[in-house]
Amino acid sequence: MLYDLTKAAHLISLFVWIGGMVAVALALRYPALIHMKPLKAYDRAVTTPAMILALLFGILLGVQGGWFSSAWLAIKILLVLALSGLHGALVGKLRRAIWDSSDQVVAGGRVFLPAGLGLLVLIVLLVTLKP
Repeated sequence: MLYDLTKAAHLISLFVWIGGMVAVALALRYPALIHMKPLKAYDRAVTTPAMILALLFGILLGVQGGWFSSAWLAIKILLVLALSGLHGALVGKLRRAIWDSSDQVVAGGRVFLPAGLGLLVLIVLLVTLKP
């Protein structure tokens, strides 16, 4: 029962985290300054805490499942760290776009969404298949 609750909490926090990242990636791709400031506040209040919770619940799941000696989990952790770094890069680009008061498409903005979704697909495959 505790494992199932932990997994549910992990998934919920993951959905919120990824949803926030997608929103920021789209805001950078199709910029409108009026949406960027509230999105920055949302990221600080909701998306970043959801990322931290997803990481904590994921560690707890790894402990409960005894998977820390598994190679697939080591690869997953590296991919999750890359996804966390992508989140940081997105937020940094969002802050710079707000600071510059720019409605211009952010350089490299087209890469964020496919990169994040690609990382997410790989992570889900590793967790589901546990090769």
